[in-house]
Amino acid sequence: MNASTVHRAHWQTIDTYDWEAMRARYHPDYRYTDVTGTRHTDTDQPVEVMRTLHAAFPDVVFDYRDFHPSADGTTSFVEVRCVGTHLGPLGPLAATGRRVASFACHVVEVRDGLIVAERDYFDMAAIHRQITGDLVVELDD
Repeated sequence: MNASTVHRAHWQTIDTYDWEAMRARYHPDYRYTDVTGTRHTDTDQPVEVMRTLHAAFPDVVFDYRDFHPSADGTTSFVEVRCVGTHLGPLGPLAATGRRVASFACHVVEVRDGLIVAERDYFDMAAIHRQITGDLVVELDD
């Protein structure tokens, strides 16, 4: 099974809020690198990231632009557009009701049909600026 197939299935678990199925896709040697560059070796951190996102933006919609596999099929990356309404707390920021859009790049490495490494790249400052009203992004949804 190539990495893009595993990657697509992984995002399906996120779309359906199936956190245990998300965890089941992780290899025993799993490691996660978050947007700050901090490395985690347990599966709690990425699940918590998605739970927090879904709590802050319960109507979040992920638009997957395309899944790109590496030549050897062990790595996949996808550009994701995320759009949602800020209806729950996000860290110290109380719900504002503002619509927020952002782009992210998500990368996975696969071994034995499971995700062994995962990395997220997105601009948290731009998300915070949209929540506080300091940045307006045109939404075409």
